[in-house]
Amino acid sequence: MFAVGILRKCQLSPLRRNIVTLRSVALRPAPRTKLQTSCFKRFETNSANNKSGTNSVPPGDAASPKRAYPERLCVYHAGTTRIMMVACLKVSTLFMFVFFVFVVTPLYIDKEGLDLSPNIVRSALSGIIPLAFVAYTTAPFVTFIHLRLPPYARQSKELLARFVKHLPPDTELEITTMNFLAKPRISKVKISDLKPSKSRFGLVSLTRDTKAENAKRKWYQPRAVGQFSVQSNTMPRVPWVWGETSKMINKRKP
Repeated sequence: MFAVGILRKCQLSPLRRNIVTLRSVALRPAPRTKLQTSCFKRFETNSANNKSGTNSVPPGDAASPKRAYPERLCVYHAGTTRIMMVACLKVSTLFMFVFFVFVVTPLYIDKEGLDLSPNIVRSALSGIIPLAFVAYTTAPFVTFIHLRLPPYARQSKELLARFVKHLPPDTELEITTMNFLAKPRISKVKISDLKPSKSRFGLVSLTRDTKAENAKRKWYQPRAVGQFSVQSNTMPRVPWVWGETSKMINKRKP
């Protein structure tokens, strides 16, 4: 019996050692990887911020204060219907000029020779006269006028009215007209440069001196616009701004 007991102890001792080793391995925490460590640290930082009630906002994302008016305020609008009619008139007379001068007139020349026959003269004038008339009468047509506002005048209607009643002479206006191909063209002028006018049979209402500006331009660049035709204003938001501005301009001598 004594020998049997010794044999049992010798068989069970390795088994007990293995069980103890397995338990220690199971209870030991597994080592963290770098990704788990970084995620845990980020989680701790976010939880700490949420507990304290503070949210980290980048300084560049701070919302700027809202203003009642933009820096470039549209104070005059000629009307969509009127603008479309003038643009279509310019383009149609241009096509008419190309058709009569470069298509019809060469056919008459081939048929009747180089002599200036009545048919050749009539066909050439049919394209030249409408183009010249439309270009002369619609060149100063103004589509938009934008007023540059300082920051304080953009805060409210009361501050804007105060600024308009006492406009500085160097206040900038952006006057949009149409070129020969009905493309918008912006002229940046100062209020002190504008004067009332009634040239071109009353079609021009405002004018300015463009000699200094044209002297700086190259020979191939278009000449600066010096005459403007401002008609009835259809701007629904702030029509009184251009009304006060035009009164200030019309007080000057032409």
